[in-house]
Amino acid sequence: MMNKKILLYEILQSTNTLEKVIKFQLYKEVLGDCKIFLFDEEASNVDESFENFEIGKCGIYGMGDYTKTWIIDACYPMDKRYIPYGKSVDFDLNVFSYLNRVMRGKNISKGIKREDVIDYFNYIKENGFQFGIASAIIERAAKPIKPSIWVEMLMSFVRYEKVERIDIKYKKVHLNFYDFIRVADLYRITYRQRKVQMRQYDAICCLVMKAYLIKKYDKDIKKRVENLIYYSLRVLNCYFEKEIVLLSLFLMDDERTKETFKKLNKTSKILENIMNIAWDIYHIRIIEEIMFNDNVNKQEKIILSYFATADKGLADAMKINPLKAFVIWDNFPIPIHSVTIEDVCSNENIMREISEMAEVRKERVEYTNYSQIKKQLQKEIEHS
Repeated sequence: MMNKKILLYEILQSTNTLEKVIKFQLYKEVLGDCKIFLFDEEASNVDESFENFEIGKCGIYGMGDYTKTWIIDACYPMDKRYIPYGKSVDFDLNVFSYLNRVMRGKNISKGIKREDVIDYFNYIKENGFQFGIASAIIERAAKPIKPSIWVEMLMSFVRYEKVERIDIKYKKVHLNFYDFIRVADLYRITYRQRKVQMRQYDAICCLVMKAYLIKKYDKDIKKRVENLIYYSLRVLNCYFEKEIVLLSLFLMDDERTKETFKKLNKTSKILENIMNIAWDIYHIRIIEEIMFNDNVNKQEKIILSYFATADKGLADAMKINPLKAFVIWDNFPIPIHSVTIEDVCSNENIMREISEMAEVRKERVEYTNYSQIKKQLQKEIEHS
């Protein structure tokens, strides 16, 4: 059987949509249960209502250009032109805190108009978005928020679920017994998420810190990238392609990364800035996981996933290397970005190690203490 990645790239490198569809049909028996989201197709029938949206400082951003979406799905006949689409949006912690303040009749942070925030959340309701707080829950697990305030925020979220739109009547939204059970469930999820998700974040944080140190001391751009990849494979025992590619572009002084990484040029609060950039990068992974969960084993409609944030750094990070395609194959997600590992690294030994040592890394990663490695890197940066 052909290597899945080679087969995928053969389809994706086709010159037009029709050719991709024909190849998909040709390999249908090999592909089996496969769904391909294409985000660079001029022939898309997805309308402008799926564009990114901004009002004031708040925005709703997709992982790619959804107005150029074309779906090739084994569950839909190839001659079926119309596939029903839906939207989901996940709130980051800042946007979630704005929702809480609006639902409680309070003013928002300085420089953010309350009317804009109300219009923002009403836009989500009026345009049929599914909405959630997975990202906020994960971020909450890592940041000190009083339990009483967190419960207050969860209650505001459940109130928002109950209303058709936010207006002057929002104060009259009362929670019943079942609503409070929903709040309690969300509260429990916060602590269940902590162990697994924080481990992922710590690993990404280590990558960002190592990239910062490599760029500071190594002047050879080619070696910078190779050293970062070897560090990921041999010390962190993981291969996070999207994060490695993004950080490699940073090490290569790529113009696209300047806005996202400009905080690393400052000498003050460098560790805090590194942690914030790591969160921005990690959020991209989270939204891809949400996209997968929204669509795996689902046949009634295709869900396009968005991220709700007022963080310009995160919005900029998402634009550096947008999704070219997103594949769900045998219940496994395969995100394919515009820039791949082959575009930033030509070292054949590294490429072999990435593929041939995957099982070894899988065993070693269980015993890798990312929290401890992060502390060591923090000390290194503090004394650099």
